[in-house]
Amino acid sequence: MDWITCAKSYITVVEMGSLAQAATKLNTSSSALSKRLAWLENQLGVQLLKRTTRNLTMTDAGRLFYQRGKLLLDDWTQLVSETTSTYGEVSGVLRIGAPLATGSRLLVNNIGEFLATYPNIQVELHTLAPGQLPDPNLDIVITRELADFNSSSFIATKLFDFQPRFFASPTYLAQHPPIIEPEQLLHHNCLLFGSTSHPQEHEFEHGRRLRLSGNFVSPNPEALVNAAVAGLGIILVGDVTIRKELDQGLLVPVLSDVRQPKSPAYAYYPKLEYNHTKTRLFIDFLKQKVVH
Repeated sequence: MDWITCAKSYITVVEMGSLAQAATKLNTSSSALSKRLAWLENQLGVQLLKRTTRNLTMTDAGRLFYQRGKLLLDDWTQLVSETTSTYGEVSGVLRIGAPLATGSRLLVNNIGEFLATYPNIQVELHTLAPGQLPDPNLDIVITRELADFNSSSFIATKLFDFQPRFFASPTYLAQHPPIIEPEQLLHHNCLLFGSTSHPQEHEFEHGRRLRLSGNFVSPNPEALVNAAVAGLGIILVGDVTIRKELDQGLLVPVLSDVRQPKSPAYAYYPKLEYNHTKTRLFIDFLKQKVVH
């Protein structure tokens, strides 16, 4: 018996919900798993599972051991993988957290190429609330700069500057009067990010403020971009978010010199005793894709 084998067996039993299913997944027998669980509980001096003929239920101690043990085993597996693999053969799960606006557009548009470059890596993309603090259970959190965040447990790396400006489809622009001055936006339909249809006031460079209104509002950035491409109105968004649509000519700039102040985007990742290669690879990849 050893700690890692028994801990892995316990975690698998919890996740599968039964000894029989866990035994099948681990290619062993139910009796062998029972012995491992008994050894683990004996070593810890606490009961981890309440077992009946029909189900398994974690005790409070068992729940704590599962949550912390799973993280430690994942880190151990990743450490072994990165130590024994070559640079081009990095493997393991990369857990990324990002607000919906960042995850649904910027990351999804680049993750495919990253996975094609590193086929042995699996990505889990978790949606976070805007301004949510980095989660130590995630390998990396990508969000706008958290001005008040100061932690000795995380490293912050600047990725790029996010600077929204106006864009519209050629179809929309062809069907409406030319837009020469910012104030003319008051007479155009703007696509609004949010959950209510009330007019929104936005600040731009040089102290300019504009009040935008429109008949389409959504908290889903993907829906807003699709609406802009379909010619429903003018969208206020960063270039990095719509790189594909710009390259394909589906959206074009409107009032190019009217921009919001720059807002830096950062990657936050836990400060560990060893550097996760997959995290560093993704940060370097994303920097290269966004800047170029």
